[in-house]
Amino acid sequence: MRFATLVVEQLDRAATELAVDHPLNARLALILVDNAAELIIQRRCERLVRADRRSGAPTLTAANRRSILGHYFAEKIKFLGKSAALSADERHFIAELHGHRNTLYHVGLKNDDIIRALAVAYFQLTCELLIRFDDRSIGWPKDLVIAPPLHRYFPEAERGLHFPGFDSAHVASELLSRTPLDAPALSAALSHHSVASVDQVEAMFDRIKLGFNRTDDPEDTFRHLQHDMDFQVLVRERMREAGREDDFIPFGHPVLKDFAKKLMPDWKPRHRSLPFAKWRTKAKAIAACADPLSTMRKFTELRGEMEYLAEAIEDAHETFWGWVQQQEDAAKDARR
Repeated sequence: MRFATLVVEQLDRAATELAVDHPLNARLALILVDNAAELIIQRRCERLVRADRRSGAPTLTAANRRSILGHYFAEKIKFLGKSAALSADERHFIAELHGHRNTLYHVGLKNDDIIRALAVAYFQLTCELLIRFDDRSIGWPKDLVIAPPLHRYFPEAERGLHFPGFDSAHVASELLSRTPLDAPALSAALSHHSVASVDQVEAMFDRIKLGFNRTDDPEDTFRHLQHDMDFQVLVRERMREAGREDDFIPFGHPVLKDFAKKLMPDWKPRHRSLPFAKWRTKAKAIAACADPLSTMRKFTELRGEMEYLAEAIEDAHETFWGWVQQQEDAAKDARR
């Protein structure tokens, strides 16, 4: 069946790309693996939906079926979770890797240091799905030609059989044997990446913690940048509700400070103390995770925990150095 060869073709090419230790090859591998996983998951959804329709008491409505078999990947893995075809950790892992693939495909180059480790782990899980979601009723059209590079997966095709069969265990074993031995362990890669992310955010805070005049109390700066963040979010929401453009709000002007007091009279900071040491401890602990699923769970939990404050510090850092550049430009103009 063309479906089976399409999945195997992509995983075979993904293995070829993973063998090369370069971000470009890792990005291509991740895209290929994700599409193979999508195809396997789509086929499983189709079988379960079809089985439900043929049962004496269908549980899925027509709207449910359209949603599950439509274009939204999240609906498919959610359905497979409810059907006990995927565990909660597997759903989380697949959703996260699908998100990384979308980021690479639609946004651009990000996280090159972990893409190969992510792609290898996703490749291995997809090979397991290939076995678990095997369809024994697969048929093979007479005109189907299996290319020589795929004969290792379909050995009967090499002997010219028109219906070579599909031994999912053999296919997965052959694919997994091509896992690159030099690929970094996922736990080590994500731990190192997380520690570096914490270091980067802390370094940005260290550069701005004394404020524009270099005499501010770091605790006041820490509180102020969170207040700035929450104010900007609130004002943007109000602007969108009013149908106005989502423009940058230059926080710091006296009028805006008064406005902030009116909008957020009972405001309190989310973080009362610097969390960098705690984050770094959690980042290092990721290295001790025993399997890819728990590794990804710990990694995304820490990333979610860091997201708010990291964005607040990055915004404050950009504003601070924008002001510094403005002062330098003004000084240059004055010397001319």
